[in-house]
Amino acid sequence: MDWTRQSIAAVALGILLVALVLVTIGTVAYFAIGYGPNAEALTTVEGNEAITIERFDRGTAVRSGPITNNTVGVVYYPGARVNHESYVPTAASIVTERDIVVVIVDMPLNLAVLAPNRATDAMATQPAVESWNIAGHSLGGAMACRYAADNAADLDGLVLHAAYCDVDISHSDLRVLSVLGTDDGVLNTDRERKHRALLPADAEIVELDGVNHAGFGAYGPQRGDTPAPREPSAMRADVADVTGSWLVRPNIGTTNETTVNTTANESAKTSAIYTG
Repeated sequence: MDWTRQSIAAVALGILLVALVLVTIGTVAYFAIGYGPNAEALTTVEGNEAITIERFDRGTAVRSGPITNNTVGVVYYPGARVNHESYVPTAASIVTERDIVVVIVDMPLNLAVLAPNRATDAMATQPAVESWNIAGHSLGGAMACRYAADNAADLDGLVLHAAYCDVDISHSDLRVLSVLGTDDGVLNTDRERKHRALLPADAEIVELDGVNHAGFGAYGPQRGDTPAPREPSAMRADVADVTGSWLVRPNIGTTNETTVNTTANESAKTSAIYTG
């Protein structure tokens, strides 16, 4: 073959295009496969007759009783690369013996940033629910906060799991709960503390002793995280207890009896250490 500049350029372009296709396929597969769910944890929930799991297009709903207009609704955004059903076990503990339904959203390529407004469709799956909150883990929490900022009038509250807001909701009427883990090796703790200023003054910030980043769901070890300091089910139980109690508190009139410790620069926020 007589190589000319044109033929060399054509071959080079072809190689480049093939490389781009392969990189694209690899990237899509990397995010699509993702983490979890843990089969044993999911099977345990599915075998619990007290828990109802409803799977639908773009999500999974978890509840423990009939849905009425008194039921507290929660839309949940998963963390980056985490299969949304990895949060079914946590959701099951949240709704147990509580009038709550958690709708966990299935995100494209397991990335909430690609569909930050799916909460609207998720809420439509439970038309009887009148009170809605939005929640999320890690990147899902940041995207939940962005949704809350744009739709505050349609929501009662925001729950952050190992996450922080990157938009200002400090002047909203939203109730806010931020749940953190003392052994989280993924969350940028400096940024989290800095971004607390973006939350309402009465936001509750709860730090759970012996909980790492992956402890909020059931998907196994996560790259960069601290090794699990406790049994995963125990970590999830602590996360669920704090979250579920906070969600129903206005309905049952209870108060947080855990000792509250505040520092001078965080006096406007409620901060507590929970030990499991």
